[in-house]
Amino acid sequence: MGGSVLTLVDVALAPEAAFEALLDEMGLALGDSGMEFDSSAARRITDQGVVVGEVREWKPGEMVSFVWHPKTWAKVDSELVISFVPHEGGTRVSVEQKGWGKVIGDEGGELLGWFTGEVVAPMLWASAPTRLGDWVTDRGARRPSGRRSRDVYRNPLYHWPNFYVILDVLALRPDDHLLEVGCGGGAFLHEALKSGCRASAVDHSPDMVRLASEANEDSVSAGRLRVMLADATSIPYPSGSCTCAVMTGVIGFLPDPLRVFGEVYRVLAPGGRFVVYTGAKTLKGTPAAPEPMASRIRFYEDDELVALAQLAGFSVAKVEHPSLYEGAKRAGVPEPDLPLFKGTSGSQLLVATKSPGQ
Repeated sequence: MGGSVLTLVDVALAPEAAFEALLDEMGLALGDSGMEFDSSAARRITDQGVVVGEVREWKPGEMVSFVWHPKTWAKVDSELVISFVPHEGGTRVSVEQKGWGKVIGDEGGELLGWFTGEVVAPMLWASAPTRLGDWVTDRGARRPSGRRSRDVYRNPLYHWPNFYVILDVLALRPDDHLLEVGCGGGAFLHEALKSGCRASAVDHSPDMVRLASEANEDSVSAGRLRVMLADATSIPYPSGSCTCAVMTGVIGFLPDPLRVFGEVYRVLAPGGRFVVYTGAKTLKGTPAAPEPMASRIRFYEDDELVALAQLAGFSVAKVEHPSLYEGAKRAGVPEPDLPLFKGTSGSQLLVATKSPGQ
């Protein structure tokens, strides 16, 4: 027996679009696992520098096949075939690992054991509420990735109202050096850089770092902006190098906010100011913080935000509740959605300052 393994999914995309989307997602997903998919001329997949897959056939919109090398300790190859077939107005995408039985061996049900443990159980885990909710949250907000998120964060219309509030508070000048923690697609940076300031930014999503760099290509080329892939608990910029810092829509997802605040404090120069925007708990379950994201966001009381800033070392800290309504109209939020931005109870703006003598 060849012991092939076959999985498939039906998607509402034309074959050509499905082909491009799957290859894009493969690059993201394999990158997260430490592997690398080179879809350029080399067209191969590597695992820790070792080639594990080499393209045999490449037919955009139809199929791509790889010679697969699953064992570095034995010369046993299989064939990985990904096919794209029109189906009910969309595309049926099938992924088949041919000859997998000879790789695993089928004595004592080893092939079935591998299939159950490595394919069936992970699929059930991935489709159960806890993991699915985590995936939806990561994909759309906590660590955005994929084409849909890139489209949203390229120009996040519903974030512009708080962007305007933050920019009013910061009142950036050409001699400022701004730090943004969790820069997303770089839209806020693009607006902030119009002040003539310099900026540095970090995000832990490779997709967002690439998007932010592309959106601000001129500033990056001119040396006015650095965007780096990094965790907010270890910001890769020198101590005292920035005059101000901003974080918007990020704090609710941080597992260790005090450590992040401490890093921001370190990077800020004496007298540096730090502005943090977040949604208040009154937004939980509304369109601004829907499930499953709402259950994965930590909402803070005003005094908790102030305490975090003070524990991190900031000498002055206060929380304001600005109205976002005028900013929403200025951003061009559709009329039916403007009521979402009325009032001030849903917004929290922490403004903290590092002592000039620190």
